[in-house]
Amino acid sequence: MEHGQTGGPGGRRLPQVLAAAALTLTLITACTALDGGEGAPSSPAATATNTATATAEPAVAPLREARDGWKVFTDPGRLLSFELPEEWLVQLIEPEPGVYAPDSLHYAVRTPEGVTTAELHTGIQTPETPCPDAERTPYFVIGSEPLELTGEAPVSADLEPRFVIRLITGFRFFAAYGITDQVGGADGLACTLSNTVQGGDALGRVSFGDLEVLAPKAPANTGPQTVTFGTIGEAQAYYDTPDFATIREMLRSLRIVPGTTG
Repeated sequence: MEHGQTGGPGGRRLPQVLAAAALTLTLITACTALDGGEGAPSSPAATATNTATATAEPAVAPLREARDGWKVFTDPGRLLSFELPEEWLVQLIEPEPGVYAPDSLHYAVRTPEGVTTAELHTGIQTPETPCPDAERTPYFVIGSEPLELTGEAPVSADLEPRFVIRLITGFRFFAAYGITDQVGGADGLACTLSNTVQGGDALGRVSFGDLEVLAPKAPANTGPQTVTFGTIGEAQAYYDTPDFATIREMLRSLRIVPGTTG
């Protein structure tokens, strides 16, 4: 603003400047009200922005660094993590019928082609089914490796947590892989094989593999997703492939935050 004597050029411009400022302030106030100011409805753009902010999941920093060519998945509660190849995806899923604790986690790990390589479930509360002696059948362990999980000794379990590949006998050899802290049967006979470990109060029982429970099925109940083999040798050859080695490394990378188990 120019400063001059009253009645000079500067004085004549002062009312015009004040009027322009008042008009600008009025326009700013009006725009503020339209953008969701107190006592005024929000504009569609502001509403959409607020909705997106409220529903978007916050970024979760990984609990550890991944090896080259891999990435780390960490759940929103930062209770567990695992590594997976960079091009693979982790997606939320609806679990198959079963009993799970409230707020339990359910994820599928998939390749870019959409092939599910493993599922992760927590809060598993499905009760064990009775196993009459007449229904027990031989099972075989063709792969077993210890898991670090928390790096702490388990408080109570049939055995230390392990990654396992097991077969159970039906009209063919039914197969599954996953993590477990339970033996199938002391005498090599079982009705089912549980692929779960104790994850503590925060997580409950946890599964990470292709099946929570392995059980033989009648031919009429099998389908494309049922993995069976004609011989133990066929199963061993299948699980010795480089493709499966990647899955094995992913499952063995599972870590549960220390202090959550019990």
